Amino acid sequence: MDHPCEQCGTLVEDGRPFCPKCRAPQVRVEFAPLAPVAVPSGADLGIAPDHLSSPSLRSSADPAFFRTALQAGLLGVMANLIPYGLGMVLTGIIAVLLYHRVNAGALRSGKAARLGAVAGAIAFAATAFLIVLAVVILNLQQQFHDFLMKGFEQSAAHQSGPDAQSFLQWIHTPQGFDMMFAFFMAAALLLSMLVSAVGGLIGSTLFRDRKQPPL
Repeated sequence: MDHPCEQCGTLVEDGRPFCPKCRAPQVRVEFAPLAPVAVPSGADLGIAPDHLSSPSLRSSADPAFFRTALQAGLLGVMANLIPYGLGMVLTGIIAVLLYHRVNAGALRSGKAARLGAVAGAIAFAATAFLIVLAVVILNLQQQFHDFLMKGFEQSAAHQSGPDAQSFLQWIHTPQGFDMMFAFFMAAALLLSMLVSAVGGLIGSTLFRDRKQPPL
């Protein structure tokens, strides 16, 4: 059977190595199609799906995580009445307890700490909102301002020197008071989250079920 030469188009008999007209080589190499390669999945490799995503993504995809954090945060408003930060610790413990009532299992330490921290942030936000609402309704803005100013002055009284006097003068300005108030709120929020995260760690130890796989 003849085939056309790829260079000049002359018909060349099969089996001839060169074209009789242009002397072009007639050797053709054909490749067999490659077979599809199956990519192993996480299950084939013995990896649980829980390890294929980061802890933060698992927490964000867990509806019980935010629901229990919200419930514990609202209960934490009353728990914050307990002094010395014990109410914040209790908020984290309550969050883990509520989570265990929905999902049985040993809660991982990292997730328990995040759960407590979120509950502490919600408790702080709700407490701050209620305080501001009460101040506005009862028309206690000036008393609230004087109360905070007294606390700022007492903090500055532990320092001595010209810098302390300059600081006292600065916080009595509207800009200085606003900045100090914002710094105080941010610090209180971080403290609430940190202490409540410790409570979450304590709760994960108290309510751990070793018979269940970790969540």
